[in-house]
Amino acid sequence: NGQVDELGKIQQYNSIMTSANNEITTIIFDVDDCLYDVGTGFTAHRNTDGATDFMVDNLHFPSKEAAQLLRDEYFLKYHSTAKGLSAAEEDGRLPPLPDGVSLQPGEKRFNPNELDKYWATNLDFSMLGGPLDQRSIDTFESLSKSSTQIVGFSNGPRLYVERVLKEIGLAKYFEPSKLFGVTDVLPHCKPDSSSFEFVLNKVGAVPKQCIMVEDSMKNIRAAKSLGMKTILIMGKGRKQATLNKNASLAEATKVGDAPDDKDQAVDAAVETVAEIDTILKEWKVISA
Repeated sequence: NGQVDELGKIQQYNSIMTSANNEITTIIFDVDDCLYDVGTGFTAHRNTDGATDFMVDNLHFPSKEAAQLLRDEYFLKYHSTAKGLSAAEEDGRLPPLPDGVSLQPGEKRFNPNELDKYWATNLDFSMLGGPLDQRSIDTFESLSKSSTQIVGFSNGPRLYVERVLKEIGLAKYFEPSKLFGVTDVLPHCKPDSSSFEFVLNKVGAVPKQCIMVEDSMKNIRAAKSLGMKTILIMGKGRKQATLNKNASLAEATKVGDAPDDKDQAVDAAVETVAEIDTILKEWKVISA
């Protein structure tokens, strides 16, 4: 009987420890097309005019059309304009410098921080439509009052990401030390495992205690492979196959990465961030 009682205590202890080890401590949010809807048109604007205007003005591309072709080619490989342009320079794919312009020894043609400042000041943020709906804000309020830490992790550069969060009314929920743009993790970026590991180290989290909220299948699969739970943001109207024109234009700039809720790496899927409250309540991350 003593042995039975002792075995029961061990099993109970193991059950408690397993539960504690699997408790969600951290929720990591992507930003673009995740915290705001892909149908706003903002992503298509950023990935076309926003990228090509910068490339013509700062990198001396001969035309917006030439800039778009290279931007799309490298985005397909790296899923980040900043990372893609860095790689394009390494590959010798940027246009020659104008006559009379030269670089200092070791100086790079492309500086990700310059793209960051350009986007943060030149993009049309009014397209985001202002603060998110009350249901979304309520979810972040609930998370901020819970023991779960809120982390932001974007393949967009940092100043730009901060501006987006301010425009959609979520800036106060992301502490500076828990917000990461691609400029914080270069030369890595999502979906590189090294980029996730960098962020997890910085916030003191382990994958099995994290939820990744994403619209990108590449990033969802990467997060899942590390052991995270995943929530896929599909875009308003996708489940009824009624995506608007702006959403279709945005996805044309992110070839091969359309949301797929049937993928095995997806634990839960919703159309917009406003709907994640149901899942977080079911997973006991916030109170019902």
